[in-house]
Amino acid sequence: MDTSDLRYFLALTRYGRLSTAAERLDVGHTTVRRRVAALEKSIGERLFDKTVAGWSLTMAGQRLLPYATRIESEADAARAALKDEQRSVKGTVRIVTTDAMGSMVIAPGLASLQRTHPSIEVDLVTTSHLLNYAMGEFDIAVTIGDMNERRGFRKVHLCDYELRLYASLGYLADNPPITTISDLSAHRMIWFVESLLQLPELRNSENEGIAAQMNIMLRTTNVFAQLEATTAGAGLGLLPCFLAHEDRRLVPVLHDDVRHRRSFRMVIPSRLLNVELITTVATHLFADVQQQRQRFIPRAEKPSSDRT
Repeated sequence: MDTSDLRYFLALTRYGRLSTAAERLDVGHTTVRRRVAALEKSIGERLFDKTVAGWSLTMAGQRLLPYATRIESEADAARAALKDEQRSVKGTVRIVTTDAMGSMVIAPGLASLQRTHPSIEVDLVTTSHLLNYAMGEFDIAVTIGDMNERRGFRKVHLCDYELRLYASLGYLADNPPITTISDLSAHRMIWFVESLLQLPELRNSENEGIAAQMNIMLRTTNVFAQLEATTAGAGLGLLPCFLAHEDRRLVPVLHDDVRHRRSFRMVIPSRLLNVELITTVATHLFADVQQQRQRFIPRAEKPSSDRT
């Protein structure tokens, strides 16, 4: 058995698709298939079954997996020792999350991860679509939605956050005062394109009840377009607090009356739970988010004078 073939075996095990495994290894997909086939021939066992969901391990592959993982770990340690370096976690992790969470929370937090683990690279993919559970599409996902269990994935609660109403000072100065929810009927709203938005947590009866009382003048699937339209005075925006509350161009509106709480979940494929690279990044993300809990659900409404 050529132990260098184990690298390709592990990649196909972790990502489930030849194309994704090849991308992570920076080789052609035919190379991955050829090296796995060579390993199967040398062992005399079929290691993978081809399914509609991707490549899954056979019983022989499952027996080989812990040994292959151990060999990979020892090889990494040996390389570090020969270079007289402290062993460090290295590799690329693909994180999928929502536009706002990725841009405002996760991306800035990666700076401290890079300082402690300079050999880790991150592919940060943001989207407003439903999470794609296809094998190999992500290593870690931070998404909103239900906590229903899905076979082959581990879900954990990451944090709660709230959506609240915000407006620019200019908009509030030029329009009727807002003191109760009934006053919203005289105001313009920046909203979601419900038919295109694929995040059901943002498309529910509470949010739609607010929108029904207002004149919607702009719809978009992009939360940053909502933010910028709100700051420009186009109308009121129902925005995540971690995106809008610290923006000095905006002031809160009816924060005691309009508060919709949602949750972020962290999702990791079960096959990656014992991969040190993945657990290192997931642990960092969890700790970073916990330190910023005040941003997700602010305790008190800021006075307008603080925003000028």
